[in-house]
Amino acid sequence: MTTALDLAAQLIRNRCVNDGTPDSGHEVRSVETLADYFGAAGTVIEPHPGRQSVVYRVAGRDPDAPALMLMGHLDVVPVNEATWTCDPFGGEVRDGFLWGRGAIDMLNVTAGMASAFKPYLTGQLEAPTGDLVFFGVADEENGGGLGASYIKEHHPELVTCEYLLTEIALPSIPTREGPA
Repeated sequence: MTTALDLAAQLIRNRCVNDGTPDSGHEVRSVETLADYFGAAGTVIEPHPGRQSVVYRVAGRDPDAPALMLMGHLDVVPVNEATWTCDPFGGEVRDGFLWGRGAIDMLNVTAGMASAFKPYLTGQLEAPTGDLVFFGVADEENGGGLGASYIKEHHPELVTCEYLLTEIALPSIPTREGPA
């Protein structure tokens, strides 16, 4: 995988369907995909077997500068495959568009964020002024109890930041000035 499109297609093919039960999701697949894409393992949090989230952090040049987090979820909602005109987990490009469950919500954005983060992680770009964090989170489609909420409660030090770019409205992430 070399591009954000390649990564997004693979994230779709990983079929991390969250049906609301603890044994669904299988975000471990996408955590492994991200490790392959980045060429490095991040800090993995697994509150239930197979329900993994991952955090990568690039230290900034100024420890007093604000940290920015890029947060994307790795799970998708179930799909009625009979209503699709293509394989919802094929991750195929057709007529210039990526097709599949998660192509819009939100594996495309997760892949784009990973693509923007990668040159900092690999040292291709100079370290940012403040810390830059990439957070691939499990269980967004079912309220975050095995994802963001769990990490906020049990490992807030991994995700503390001043600024957060994501699509997730809840739960809040701790910052130095209070919840974000």
